[in-house]
Amino acid sequence: MSISSAFNVARSGLSATEGRANLVAGNIAHAQTEGYARRDGAQVSTGGQGSGVELRMVRQMDERLAGLTRNAAAEMGQAQVANEVLGGYLLTLGNPNDEISPAARLAEFQAGLDLLSNNPADPAAQNDLLSRAKTLVQSLNNAANSIEDSRVQAGESYLTSVKETNSALADIAKLNEKLRVAGPDAGAVNSLKDEMNRRLDALGAQMDFTSRWETDGSLTLHTTGGTELVNGDDAVQLTADPDSGALFAGTINITPGATGARGSDSGRLAGLSQIISRDLPQMKLQLDELARGLVQSFEAADMSRGPGDAGLFTDAGAAFDPAQADGLAGRLALNASVDPERGGMLSRLRDGAAATVSREPGDSTQINAFIDVFDSGFAFAPASGLNANATIGDFAADMVGHQNMVRVTADSQAETARIRLVTFEDNRSGVEGVNIDTELQKLMEIEQSYGANSQVLNSLTNMLDTLLSSV
Repeated sequence: MSISSAFNVARSGLSATEGRANLVAGNIAHAQTEGYARRDGAQVSTGGQGSGVELRMVRQMDERLAGLTRNAAAEMGQAQVANEVLGGYLLTLGNPNDEISPAARLAEFQAGLDLLSNNPADPAAQNDLLSRAKTLVQSLNNAANSIEDSRVQAGESYLTSVKETNSALADIAKLNEKLRVAGPDAGAVNSLKDEMNRRLDALGAQMDFTSRWETDGSLTLHTTGGTELVNGDDAVQLTADPDSGALFAGTINITPGATGARGSDSGRLAGLSQIISRDLPQMKLQLDELARGLVQSFEAADMSRGPGDAGLFTDAGAAFDPAQADGLAGRLALNASVDPERGGMLSRLRDGAAATVSREPGDSTQINAFIDVFDSGFAFAPASGLNANATIGDFAADMVGHQNMVRVTADSQAETARIRLVTFEDNRSGVEGVNIDTELQKLMEIEQSYGANSQVLNSLTNMLDTLLSSV
């Protein structure tokens, strides 16, 4: 090897060493930067013997691990929706054994009827039953109002998530445009890819998706059902209906779980769509069905009623109207005829809500007819998802248990997804993340390499000086 070739090799070695030092410094500086992927340098020969070496920057990234991480984030985002939206409502509803639950209030009302049947003329027992009936009605009213609040909250959250998703898709499209014109500058390209990484991770919590790097350096995104979300610098605009849970990408239906829709089945958007379109409507129907069971059963058992008369439990004071069944739980009211505070008479709890003539003080015939309601099956709507032929008490207990189980199941799914997410994030960090100790060790190796190349240059300089002095 000639002296000039040796100079070239040593000089290129110093240059590569400087580049490696810059990479390590950059890694350490961005060790806590979200979305930053560690840079490594690979030294490659630039030609034949004596032509030197070149440092090529390598961005450490495992696309498969990144995809698994985002998939787990989407699953967790979907499962967390139930607790977020239903938390307040289920506190109002209570658990099956909680004294605030409609099931418990119904059992208390039944016990009050039993007490009154033992002494039908006792004003204290009548007042006690009136109080229990009011508490039962209030528990259903409160639950109905709370579930409506949850529906409004879910709709607002749905629109917010769609807005955030559209923002992420638009940012990805803009980054695609920058990547296509970035040219050969590896530093600029890798910085843009780090930013892309952050946008994709944020999008992953909202929805599951598939991605593909194109030959021009841009990233193409699709829903897992195949609907295009981003192509080059074009991003589709998502729109949502907060009342029905429907979701569209442009004009294409991508509603999660909808027949024929080409959307994504996991993510926060999927969770909100499902709770708006399925869970909340079914829970509301269950409340309305329980209210209907009370109104119709006590109407049928009331021997004092005439055509059109309301029973003990009413639809805002009126008799049951099949055309007005929707929202009945929120309108459920105790008949004013039994409430002295509203001009009624306590004795009608013994005689019937529409009674005009008092029974004998010890006559418990009507009270026993009311008690029999709790032993009789009632035809509930099959769409409620519960036993379509059950007693009112059993239906109330099943309803409270079923609705609480929705959150319990979602919490279990969220925990499973969280464990998967943590596992994938740890593995991904091992590939992409910066380990300060490892980087400091690299600096020591770089220092040794720098010293070796410097020694070669010093030796070559001495050789030249020797040659020149001998001329």
